[in-house]
Amino acid sequence: MNKKYLKLLVVALFAATFFACHSSKHTKTKRLPGGVWQEKPITIDGLNNDWPAPYPEYDDKAMLGYAVSNDRDNLYITVETGDEATQMKILREGLTVWIDKEGEQNELVAINYPLPTDSKGDAENRKKPGGGRFQQGPSGEAGGDQEQKKRMELEEKVRRLLPEAREYSLQGFKACNLQFPLMENDTCGIKVRMDIDSDNEMVWEAVIPFKAFYYKAQITRADKGKPLSICFETTGMKKPAGQGSGSGNGGGGGPRPSFSMGGFGGMRMGAGGGGRGGNHSGQTTPNIMDPAYKSTKTWKTFGIGFPNQ
Repeated sequence: MNKKYLKLLVVALFAATFFACHSSKHTKTKRLPGGVWQEKPITIDGLNNDWPAPYPEYDDKAMLGYAVSNDRDNLYITVETGDEATQMKILREGLTVWIDKEGEQNELVAINYPLPTDSKGDAENRKKPGGGRFQQGPSGEAGGDQEQKKRMELEEKVRRLLPEAREYSLQGFKACNLQFPLMENDTCGIKVRMDIDSDNEMVWEAVIPFKAFYYKAQITRADKGKPLSICFETTGMKKPAGQGSGSGNGGGGGPRPSFSMGGFGGMRMGAGGGGRGGNHSGQTTPNIMDPAYKSTKTWKTFGIGFPNQ
């Protein structure tokens, strides 16, 4: 084989390798996530009647359901939990929702609501008879009844604490990075609310104008499918000294998620519970407060929605 043909062969092999690698890179390109277009603006009032039931996304470790949608001007975000211990954790230690317009996991832009609260009032409450700590029922009380009683006590405590969630703070936005009273409008037009419905579901909602954090004030067809990453972060409460992860004489059943079958059961669940109580063999059952002591961070990438018409 002469040198001329050898050179041509080398060039041909190089070209084949280049195009094969180029093609391989394209086949591995991630598909842009779909988005949810919001036909009618969502009313931010701490109610879930504007959102699908159940919420389309659920993190069973964090015990949080969540959903995201948008229209031309605004991004809408909601979080929901029916677990009483998780509700208590959110009220005591706060909830942070991060937004990354690049679709990555950069913690630059965030809504902090509710803000962490001073636990002095809770400590005073524990000094009162029957306050703060769950009281053990009579030795003959059924485990399921005791579990239900504990949950009812926790529900009442959560509802008492909810009115204290009166402030939120913003960081990383274009012109409104301050702390605000809940009922006061900030300069960015961001609005956030939280409430507990008749099914004991805690619902968190926010509307964020795109002009407050995105590249432009209004979404167009060119933005359809572009990724937005949202993170839901909670901080665990400090566990009381001497408290383990379970109780040998407490109720069973463990923490209850907000939705059946990991969030896709088709209906929301009420304040359930139950299960067997502990026995004399030393077998332990989950402590209903366990979720309150765990910090969680859930990142999810969504696409920007836009109508097909």
